[in-house]
Amino acid sequence: MKNQLYYEDVSVGQEVPALKKSVNTVNITMYLATVWLMDRIHFDHPFATQRRGLPDVVAPGNMAGDYYVQLLTDWAGEKGGLRKLSIQFRNFMIPGDTLVCGGRITGKNIGEGKGWVELELWLKNQNGVNCVPGKGLVELPIRGAACY
Repeated sequence: MKNQLYYEDVSVGQEVPALKKSVNTVNITMYLATVWLMDRIHFDHPFATQRRGLPDVVAPGNMAGDYYVQLLTDWAGEKGGLRKLSIQFRNFMIPGDTLVCGGRITGKNIGEGKGWVELELWLKNQNGVNCVPGKGLVELPIRGAACY
């Protein structure tokens, strides 16, 4: 197990270590098969570009949500956890994009014996465009508190 992150270890303004992801037709197809999503805009280039007017096939927006889950649960460690996540689909993620998934702590508080950390989230492409902005609430353990 990696070192556990605790509520006392973080501060407002601090950034979460970034997670980098590449978008390509292989990972889009694997994701589609996993979640049984068969909308043609995600795999049929002529349909996506000619019939729907999209720039290319597009990655499903839910992939971004899964990237955030990976980012925040890895950061929180085994004794922490993601409790809320909200995202907004703003820009397409297309094959060839290199994404940086990150976040910044915007608030901290203790309630019900638990450490709560609020975060502003971003998923920016190689051009700095935030494709899927979001917000998260992570629970971190408090040093010396009863184990869960």
